[in-house]
Amino acid sequence: MTLPLTPVALAAAYEYLRATPPFKRWKLPHADAVMFKIARDFTCHGSHQRHTKYLSQGSEHCIGISETSVGHTDTLFRVLGHEMIHMRQSITRTQTTGTVHNAEFRRVARLACETHGWDAKHFFF
Repeated sequence: MTLPLTPVALAAAYEYLRATPPFKRWKLPHADAVMFKIARDFTCHGSHQRHTKYLSQGSEHCIGISETSVGHTDTLFRVLGHEMIHMRQSITRTQTTGTVHNAEFRRVARLACETHGWDAKHFFF
């Protein structure tokens, strides 16, 4: 049996990570201000999108996690943490055009991996 994913479970996991380093310093939006979706994609573990189309539903951020790619709690937290770094970069406008994981993303990801015991080799999926 794999971990059953629901938007409520994703929101709870998000709030846990938001309360821990390094995420707690970033002032990310509360889970109530983020849309959480369950996807069924074998090729993409997770995604973060920022778009005004979500404002009608109370948020401008959407995090999607694939239930076909994420079946364990440790994977959920790692994938969610990855997407939270993308969210931070979207908010602070520190993305680099044409690059998915720029130098700042990699620096922050290393810190998150060290803090939470995640293998950095599996963080850049």
